[in-house]
Amino acid sequence: MEPTNPLTLGDAFNRRKKLAADFETWKGRLAAAGAVRRSYRTQAVEGDDAFVPDTGSEKTSTRHYTVDECRLRLAEILALDQALALRISLTNQQARTEVEDLDGVVRSYTIPELLVLKGDIIPKLELAARSVPLRADNVSVYDGGPDFVKHRSVTKVERKKETFNEKGLKAEEMVTLGYDVVEVTDFGLSARDVYNEIDRVQEYRERVKQAINRANKTELVQLTET
Repeated sequence: MEPTNPLTLGDAFNRRKKLAADFETWKGRLAAAGAVRRSYRTQAVEGDDAFVPDTGSEKTSTRHYTVDECRLRLAEILALDQALALRISLTNQQARTEVEDLDGVVRSYTIPELLVLKGDIIPKLELAARSVPLRADNVSVYDGGPDFVKHRSVTKVERKKETFNEKGLKAEEMVTLGYDVVEVTDFGLSARDVYNEIDRVQEYRERVKQAINRANKTELVQLTET
């Protein structure tokens, strides 16, 4: 029987989980109710000793419920589950709660809207924030503008040179062939700015989670009789 005390959305979700487990249990019992099996080994299938089980070889399955009992219980479970699912759907459409968005505006959302924000939109917002390129640190900046800096890296290119003196002794020295230069115009943002944006998105996600928790305390609406 369904509890007589008022149910919240959270209660209804938990109740449906229990009904799902009950459904699987009774589905298994229904399968077992279809037949009773007896197996054994015998020495003959004809004559006076036909189908006499050998000692210790007999195994018999039992059933605890009839097919009708199992089907009746499954029907009851499905009826309860359907009613709860419909009530959850109606409540989700009516229940609203407020959340402060990333732009600082407090907006009112239904539960389905909050679930979309939590499961789809906010993960993409965080991914976008984490995709912003970071400005390189510990580099030689030689120029810049409002939204960029220029830095370069210099690598000396050397080659080992061997010479022989008048006595025929070999000497080695490093000869500089030039310098390899890589110049970068860096449009990345500072690490602090990027991390602050990631933090803002994560704080928004927590606010949405809290809003969903508040909304789940909403009392379930009753189905209207038809």
